[in-house]
Amino acid sequence: MKFYNREAELGLLNRIIEGKSTRIIVIRGIRRIGKTRLVLESIKEKEHIRIFIPKDKTVSSFLNDVSVEHNLPLFSRLSDFINYVFDKYKIVFFDEFQNFEYMDKSIFSELQDIIDKYKMGGKELCLFISGSSYSLLKKIFYDYAKALYGRKDVEIPLFELNVKTTMKIFNDLGIADIEDKIKMWAILGGIPKYYELLESLKIKDFKDFINLFYIQNFKSLLEEVTSILVSELGGEYKTYYTVMEAIAFSKTKLSEIASLFNNDNNATNRYLDLLIKEYNLVTKVLPVIGNNKRITSYKNKSNLFDFWFRFVRKNRDLYEIKQFDKAIKDFDRDFNNYMGRKFEEFIISLFQEGILKIFDFDIIGGQWGKFKGEKGKNSYEIDLVAFNEKTKEILFGECKWEDKVNALSVLNEVAEKTKYVDWHLDRREEYYAIFAKSFAKKVNEFNGKKVYCFDLKAIEKLW
Repeated sequence: MKFYNREAELGLLNRIIEGKSTRIIVIRGIRRIGKTRLVLESIKEKEHIRIFIPKDKTVSSFLNDVSVEHNLPLFSRLSDFINYVFDKYKIVFFDEFQNFEYMDKSIFSELQDIIDKYKMGGKELCLFISGSSYSLLKKIFYDYAKALYGRKDVEIPLFELNVKTTMKIFNDLGIADIEDKIKMWAILGGIPKYYELLESLKIKDFKDFINLFYIQNFKSLLEEVTSILVSELGGEYKTYYTVMEAIAFSKTKLSEIASLFNNDNNATNRYLDLLIKEYNLVTKVLPVIGNNKRITSYKNKSNLFDFWFRFVRKNRDLYEIKQFDKAIKDFDRDFNNYMGRKFEEFIISLFQEGILKIFDFDIIGGQWGKFKGEKGKNSYEIDLVAFNEKTKEILFGECKWEDKVNALSVLNEVAEKTKYVDWHLDRREEYYAIFAKSFAKKVNEFNGKKVYCFDLKAIEKLW
């Protein structure tokens, strides 16, 4: 598959490569995100050596393999090998660098001495370091007590491809139907490696995709995500699985997640904090207006992990006993509910990426809170709110992953909620937007306010 949408990162790497001193560049991101491809794209026309660091090799086995693969002398010590490689090549790429932690931890101290010697001597070396373990790389380069603390010069975090890019990939792959595109995005997110799978399997529609990706390759999918998460989370992965699975099933508030840990809010907070700060797998979400920390929500960062917890992991036993029909029925029964939340995220991304624009906004996201002074009512939620503080414009949006939506009915519901959004109540200019698979009837105006109705056909025309 061709290289997509890393122009900013590629431009930065190309500038760094042209430097003349010793430079240490760290590229980090989850497995399959495209770290290796990015580095190799930046150095493909220059002499270099890429050395993959395996997790399950002894030092002697690793050195023997590297000697054979790259036609290098055979060394008995890692430090001698590294010195030799640094002297021979001006561009060196250590892929999955954090795995040295399992092979020989002492190499980090020895590497510190080698790097310092090179920097002090003004030698020309461009050392690329990539890693899939967010927590281990953070430990290696950010822990003050560790040997390589302060040694990196540039760090480039790689994130999932944005919606605009994934839609371009779908087009290039010949996947035409907008509904199919959104559903596949809701499963794969923006992880490049899985779009290579679509290309290799020549998938053209969602039905074919779900048959090959989910039904026929269930075990591969189960093992793929398991290996990603277990390698990152280590021995306590089952505890973190409980948290991420709860979020995938829409238990996104602290109290809802804590109910799975004997209502221990402190322990649950600790797990969430680690998943956010140490492992970068979960993110904290606040309402766009009010930012009341007591109503914080949590979200898994990856669509693939959400899908895996909701449909794959829980059905592994059914596949083991070959009750495929039950697993498929579960998928058919629940997938539209899953898509409801993902459709909201998709639409918000369209605004954030400038694909969809109604007015210039300061911030966009979901809005929720408590009803005030209303007996029998507890809380409200609006799928999408965007506002501009200077112009006092505010947009209220609802997303419905449904056909033949009654726009007027939706507007009546959302209008009732908007009066509880405490933001310039007397002098704001309000707009409404409804997003749906299709409408029974569209509406252009409601109570004197402009209404935008976007069905999938309208969304498709945005590209």
